[in-house]
Amino acid sequence: MIPYQAVIQQLEKQLVSAKNAATDQQICEALIAIRALCDVVLDSPSDPAPITPPKHLPQMLVSETKPSSLYTSKIEEDGANGDSIFDF
Repeated sequence: MIPYQAVIQQLEKQLVSAKNAATDQQICEALIAIRALCDVVLDSPSDPAPITPPKHLPQMLVSETKPSSLYTSKIEEDGANGDSIFDF
């Protein structure tokens, strides 16, 4: 979850932008940004579980890669005329 204080700082920044805007277009853009920031906070779950990075990442299992049977064996059919997937 985004900390409320960070959102409030961004809201204040956009409010200052709206107050100092020279055109109606700039005011609308700042107000849209304010609405979006409010929606982010209001639409998020009220008590989400905190996201913490794992303290220990498990070591990935290293295994020898084996070529797929799709690439190593060729299917032989009567009437086929080559290795292309477009050969019928």
